[in-house]
Amino acid sequence: MSPPAGDVPQTPDSSSSTTLLGAFRSLTGGRIRNAGLRASSSLATQRSRRTSSLGSGVPLAGSKVASQDGSMRTSQDANTGQATESITRSIVGGPPELNDLLSQLHIGRPFPERATAIQKLCAILNKYPIHNVLAIWSTASDLLSNEQPSEARNAGYTLLKSCASLPHLTPVERGVFFKAVASLEDTQYFDIRHQIIRELTMGGRNVEALESSMGPFLLKVLDSYFKASQDARRVAGKKRSLQPLKEEENLGELLHSLVDVIRFNAKVFDERHLELLLEKIMDICQKTPRKADIRNSIKMFDALITYTHIPKASLRPFVEVLCTIYRQIDKVRSATWNTLANLFRSHAGQAAVTALLDILVTGATHINRGYNIFRGAIEVLQLLLVEDGQDGLPKVSISLLLPALKASLKSENRLQETLVLRLIAAMFADERLKSLLLDEDWADLIYIIRTCAERSESSVTSSAAEPGSSNGTATAALSPGEQEPHVMVSATQAEADRREADGFLSEILANMNGMRDEMGFVQKEAVMGLFMRLAPRLSDTAAEHMVIFYVEQRYLHPSHVDWIATWRALLGGIFRDVNRPQSLRLLSIRELRAAYSTVEAVCSTGVDHECAFLILNHIEVEQDICVLNELVDFAVEVADDSSEQFFSEVIDLLRRRLEQRSDQIPHPFSAYPHMLPATSKDQQPLGSPCNVITMGLVRLFIRNSTKSAQKIRILYGLILGVAGSNSYQTDGRLTALRLLFRLRADSNHAITINSSSEGESIASVLCRTAETAVAHDRSEEHMGNDSTRHDDQASLRETRKASATSPHTSLSRHTNRQGNTSIRFSRPLLPLWMYPGPRGLPEEPSPNSSRVIFSHIEPDQGHSEEEQYDMEITFWLELVISLLQKAPDWEIYSYVLVHLGPQLANQALFRSAVRQVKMLRNVVCEQIRGSTFHEPPGYTLLKKADVAVCLIHVLTVLISYHPLYEKSEEDELVRAFLHGIGSWDRTSKWCIHALTVCCHEMPLSVSKSLDNIIQKMSQIITQPHIAIHILEFLTSLARMPQLYKNFREDEFKTVFGVSFRYLQYVRDQRERASAGTSSPNNTRTLRHSGASRDFSATQDHISKSKPKSVADDLPQYVYALAFHVITFWFMALKMPERRKQIPWITKNLSYTDRLGKEVTEEQSQVIMDMMQMVAYSERDETAPDLNFAKSEDGEVSKKTWIVGLSLMTIETAGRSGVSQITSRRACGTRYFYMRPLLTQPPRHQDPATTGLESFDTPSYVGLFPDDIFQSLYSSFNFASVPGIMSEHPIPLPEDDMSRRAIAAFDRIPTVDGHKAGVIYIGPGQTDEKEILLNAIGSPDYTAFLNDLGTLMRLKGAKFNTGGLDTHNDMDGEFTMCWRDRCMELVFHITTMMPTNGEDDLTYANKKRHIGNDFVNIIFNDSGLPYDFDTFPSAFNYVHIVITPESRASFVDRRLETDPEGRNRYYKVQVIPKPGFPEISPAAETKIISGRNLAAYVRLIAINASVFSQVWLIKEGGESVSSWRNRLREIKRLRERYANTELTPHASSPSSPLAVYPLSVPPTQGLSSPQSRESVGGFKRSSVATFISEGTSRSSLMSGSVDPE
Repeated sequence: MSPPAGDVPQTPDSSSSTTLLGAFRSLTGGRIRNAGLRASSSLATQRSRRTSSLGSGVPLAGSKVASQDGSMRTSQDANTGQATESITRSIVGGPPELNDLLSQLHIGRPFPERATAIQKLCAILNKYPIHNVLAIWSTASDLLSNEQPSEARNAGYTLLKSCASLPHLTPVERGVFFKAVASLEDTQYFDIRHQIIRELTMGGRNVEALESSMGPFLLKVLDSYFKASQDARRVAGKKRSLQPLKEEENLGELLHSLVDVIRFNAKVFDERHLELLLEKIMDICQKTPRKADIRNSIKMFDALITYTHIPKASLRPFVEVLCTIYRQIDKVRSATWNTLANLFRSHAGQAAVTALLDILVTGATHINRGYNIFRGAIEVLQLLLVEDGQDGLPKVSISLLLPALKASLKSENRLQETLVLRLIAAMFADERLKSLLLDEDWADLIYIIRTCAERSESSVTSSAAEPGSSNGTATAALSPGEQEPHVMVSATQAEADRREADGFLSEILANMNGMRDEMGFVQKEAVMGLFMRLAPRLSDTAAEHMVIFYVEQRYLHPSHVDWIATWRALLGGIFRDVNRPQSLRLLSIRELRAAYSTVEAVCSTGVDHECAFLILNHIEVEQDICVLNELVDFAVEVADDSSEQFFSEVIDLLRRRLEQRSDQIPHPFSAYPHMLPATSKDQQPLGSPCNVITMGLVRLFIRNSTKSAQKIRILYGLILGVAGSNSYQTDGRLTALRLLFRLRADSNHAITINSSSEGESIASVLCRTAETAVAHDRSEEHMGNDSTRHDDQASLRETRKASATSPHTSLSRHTNRQGNTSIRFSRPLLPLWMYPGPRGLPEEPSPNSSRVIFSHIEPDQGHSEEEQYDMEITFWLELVISLLQKAPDWEIYSYVLVHLGPQLANQALFRSAVRQVKMLRNVVCEQIRGSTFHEPPGYTLLKKADVAVCLIHVLTVLISYHPLYEKSEEDELVRAFLHGIGSWDRTSKWCIHALTVCCHEMPLSVSKSLDNIIQKMSQIITQPHIAIHILEFLTSLARMPQLYKNFREDEFKTVFGVSFRYLQYVRDQRERASAGTSSPNNTRTLRHSGASRDFSATQDHISKSKPKSVADDLPQYVYALAFHVITFWFMALKMPERRKQIPWITKNLSYTDRLGKEVTEEQSQVIMDMMQMVAYSERDETAPDLNFAKSEDGEVSKKTWIVGLSLMTIETAGRSGVSQITSRRACGTRYFYMRPLLTQPPRHQDPATTGLESFDTPSYVGLFPDDIFQSLYSSFNFASVPGIMSEHPIPLPEDDMSRRAIAAFDRIPTVDGHKAGVIYIGPGQTDEKEILLNAIGSPDYTAFLNDLGTLMRLKGAKFNTGGLDTHNDMDGEFTMCWRDRCMELVFHITTMMPTNGEDDLTYANKKRHIGNDFVNIIFNDSGLPYDFDTFPSAFNYVHIVITPESRASFVDRRLETDPEGRNRYYKVQVIPKPGFPEISPAAETKIISGRNLAAYVRLIAINASVFSQVWLIKEGGESVSSWRNRLREIKRLRERYANTELTPHASSPSSPLAVYPLSVPPTQGLSSPQSRESVGGFKRSSVATFISEGTSRSSLMSGSVDPE
């Protein structure tokens, strides 16, 4: 290339050249002359000043001297005189002393003189323009001889420099001087030699006469100087300073001069010289450790490119060196690229590109150098590709580049492959290049990417073969400050490059994925094939698109030729990569599963099994829970309908996965993976791998429970093993237990699986329901406070005791007590299971009973083990017993406690486990009586009493197995419940409920311990929350006289005493409420006080945190129950004992209020009335006789008196005195017949004659009712005789008002009326209308109805029918009724009501009755769980649900030997309306035999009805009994007709009930009645007689009907 016009050529990197040139000038201390060849005098002056004075000396014999042509000659050959003269004549110019100085310079003169002459001559040369200076130099040329001392040589170089600096030298002179310098080979005098050359060439601008010598000279000097710098560095070694060495500076100056020569006189170099020069410079670049040398070399390269050309033979090496420099040295990268750019812009630019491509084809043949060349070429090509021909640069053809890259991969070289990938990544990163790529054939590109990736994946290169091994030659690439001779690529760098290659590959694949929509199908198919082969290298997004492509093109289906290989590739590349996102792995396995359905349909059995195990084999190693769950789900699908052999193989695979567990004992936290420290993984909803596998086994069990006995046999044993072994994870064991505890059997012992859990109330005891779960935030706050005081803890314990029955009790269980574990918890642990929990079984089980698995198979039935399987429930029950006995994980233990009872209720399931059932009873009884059961861990905030409640519930269910027990075992069962009363603060209620069941099922055992039971209950009455349960138990017990037939007086008094204490408790609450002192700070509770028990205030801090019990919320119910107990138990007394108890009972019925006033409540008054009525008679059933008087008895007159708190009506026939006396009292109405024994007066009696008609006349009236009344009442009852009675009998006027009042009184029942609906639900029924249209029920339902009461006709009924029609049979002809002395219960039975499916009124009529009943009895034969909302109503408070313990089909029921269910057992559960208190003894399911079912349900219904009445008006009043209503009517009549002006008199002994003065309010009490013996003859015939002559309550009930 020709240099540009002008004196100063321009270089590609002017700034760099200027900097280096300036450095050269500073080193030489000179100044470059201008184009006018002006000499610098200052330079000569400086040089002369540096010349040292030389000592004297003489020239050596034979010393050489310079000839005119610059050659050296000896002194012997020179003629001193002739030469001087000749030279003097040739010199032109100068001062006169010049000749003398020349003579002094002569070789024959001593050296000191010569040196002095040289000094003066140099000054003259710098001052005068002298011509023909060769004469001067020829005289002193011998001084440069190598034999001369250094002083002489310095002097000679000084003179030569001065001569060469003259401005008008002739070509001959310049040639002589240049040859003088060039002939020397020493490097010691580089500075002055370099200055001489620059002076001679005017800084490279003028090489006239030197053209032929300049090139060889520079090549020669370059070698020697570079070698000198290397030697100097080697000598200096590591001790060298940071400053550059002199030799290094010399080399730099030389390179600068070379650049100048090339810039101004490049013609001095011919083709050969250029090749040699490039070779030497490139050699320097490869060997020098100095960046300065590299920088200078680049300037020289740039000058060569700019002012000359690069020989063709040197182009490839030249490009290689530049690529290497560009690759390795960052600080000169810009300059290197400028040089390369100049090369590419030159005529050799396309050849340079070709050289780059040839480099790629050759590849990295050397270890380090080849790698750097290759990498540099790649980077340069990348720049060219990006520039795309801009700024004069050539374009690189992609069609040529890709084959070159492909050829470069002929041998494996990881680093080289990395570079290739980087270049391709850069191409994909450029949008323009991407568009160009779309037009190319991608075969080479795919090959390149695949080859690089596969080599990177599979090869493991040894350290000797990798760049950086010790036997390689490294190209210098020092970082700043490094001084090592050679730098080699280390193994660490190789690893970094390997990671870099992976990054480039990922980038390429990601870009290819992004271009998928722009590709043609052929390109896309090739790319997706590449993706599949490089699946492990794909990004997650690309992998997902690849999977989708293969799915869309159906490459996973058998229709594709390589579908199996594709399966393996997908599994190996995507699915096995555990670092892939969970969603991608799930996508892969789900698409394979989808394809498997086709494989299964069209391929042979062997092929589909092979494909199945391609997927299933990953189960053993899979750790991701969700992915494992997907695999297990696939295993379930393929094993479900498979052969038994294949099924066994799948189960073995799952078993092996289960066995991958640690042999160490689990850490205490192992059951709570979600509560591990923060370093643990987040909890997943699927739980542990063990849980996932177990769920798969459970699903297989559910699916095969109705179709394969052999598969169930395998699964049952495996699931039992999981449930029973502590080696498995807790959540997996819980999953197994969920299935096992839901196993049920129908009446034919066929196995069914419940879809839902049972036992919510028990779960709430252990805080495993949403309502009772410990509030996490509150617990955490409390647990964080370690300074809780002891008294606060005591307060919390008291609160727990007082509120044990509340379903929300556990929300306030915040204590810091330590349990039976030494582990401290900073916060409560979340439980692994809850009731009912977010998920039950993993699949919905079949509602039908199995026909292949049974809980019991009779030996004589004859069955095949392959067709039917006896599940051997004995193993399961033995496992349960072991779990109760040993100390398992708390989660397991608590789950067993909650769910064991509901399963035991299904007796058909345990038909074959008689021995195990008895063993279970023994274990539970021993644990309860010995308190040896396990205590809950401290972190649960539960107490041991909570566990005791659960065990008592299990024992309660075991009551139903009492036919299997010995009598002693039944007794032990009762004693266990007795022990539970009062032993723990929460067990009393549960034990009382259990004893209620025992009263029906095991009456002999209860009777044996009844005195102890009553005594125990009397000891726990200090607990108000137990009040209702004790009183309900006593109420029920009173109706079972066979149990207490051996009671003594003390036992009866104990029962009465319990009632009195609860009455006192209610009264005390009322007193506080009326006084306005019912604040929490004054809460009072029951306590013992010596021989009696009284009320005392508790601590304020206890009452503040104490939740109210039902007894506190509804004292009316406690009040009513207490009076019921007194009533029933008084009637239960034997006749001779009743009158003895009246004074004591009467005394306790009255109390003294806070004002000191004695008070007798209305209910107490009616109880007193009741005692008087039944104290002396067991028969109280009387009825009026409408025809008591015949016509001959005369006209009947009628009159009524208010006597005390009764109404006495006397109807008397005036002729004969025949009378019918009606005594209306609060507790009933009695009718008496009386005939006076009239006779004729003595004959001597003077007959009355005034106004007296004859006795024989029809109009004769000889007696009035007043006479009869006076005969029955005291003859001294006159107002004029004060003090005899406190009250006068009050006659009622004979008017309509009085008659209406008496008629209204007669309409008030003498018993409390209750009603309850009875509904039958047929098999599978859930719809309300369908249920209510049932006209009949099952045989056991019919038997149950017959036991409920007595069949009564409705038409014309005189009893309270509860709204049933009594005129037109609109509600049926009959219904069932039951009554005792105190209450009457009518049943609204839907199946006994008229049913017409086509009449819409049928449903409405039935709904009208049951929708208004507080209590409904549901006989649930549907086989489904009952839902309270089946019969929506605002007034249904309680549903008593009766469910057979085992389901039975229609056919099975009719084939049973016991169709009426007398020997069968039923589950009875009271389900209240939401918000209604759960106080019933059947709030938790109870198991009752068919023969006792009706009696038990009836008692529950009565209590529930009473409570519902109280609940209905809990905010607005009180429930008033019929007796109290009658009493109030009598009092109202007294107040209306009493003579207010009468003065009250003292009590009359003739009337034991005459204790209420007219002015006394009805709440004032009665005094104790006198005994029967204290009443005299006439007094005994007073009203007291009528009070004490009742016999039974049935007579009282008859009085509730209006006389007609």
